[in-house]
Amino acid sequence: MQRRALLTTSMILGLTACADKPALIEAATAKPSASSSTTLWFIFLERGRATPDDKAAVAAMQRGHIENFKRLFAEKKLFSAGPLRDPSGFKRGIVIAQAATRDALQRYFDPDEYVREGYMSVNASPAQAMRALHVEGIDPDGIEESRILLLGRPTQEAAPELALRRRAHLQLLLDQGQIGAWYRLASGPIAEVLFARTKDNAALQAALAGYPGVADKSVSLEIWPQWLGKGVLR
Repeated sequence: MQRRALLTTSMILGLTACADKPALIEAATAKPSASSSTTLWFIFLERGRATPDDKAAVAAMQRGHIENFKRLFAEKKLFSAGPLRDPSGFKRGIVIAQAATRDALQRYFDPDEYVREGYMSVNASPAQAMRALHVEGIDPDGIEESRILLLGRPTQEAAPELALRRRAHLQLLLDQGQIGAWYRLASGPIAEVLFARTKDNAALQAALAGYPGVADKSVSLEIWPQWLGKGVLR
């Protein structure tokens, strides 16, 4: 997957498996609509089986991959997407979308051969946007490197007081501007997903050092490069 690509409500950049440079595809600005009958989903696109050696076939899959994102964008089902750099290469990118059910969400990817043929898988969790990525005022011609921070789910259920301390810690980082977006995941090993504009990993490690569980490693912390459009993260 191309690492420097993004899909937002003001532009679509391909999430690619092989290209070296970002491909930009413009789309009309449209803000996805919220509905009480839909759920917000945070998706990790994860590595599946190896893609074919046929470059033409992979290029065709990539075009379909992008076209499917364009369709979801036009239908106001998708908020944003972008590639990340997981050191293991397993997690390839993120997608934030809304759908009524998990089955309906999975059907969004039926036209995408990468997913349909098992080259990538969709790992989705219901999510709550504590502060969402921006979907308006985006620079349609620019992308920038940021950081995604993944806080693991505690190994044991937290006491109410400890849960409040964790939440307060992240809220303070938001208020101070050290992180710019925050999503809480309802299921899976990752509990909190944060986004920060800085590329200073040491500063981010220091900012999360006091988060209950990080110091004693009962809560995991991963910090990876993430590529987002200019203006998506402020």
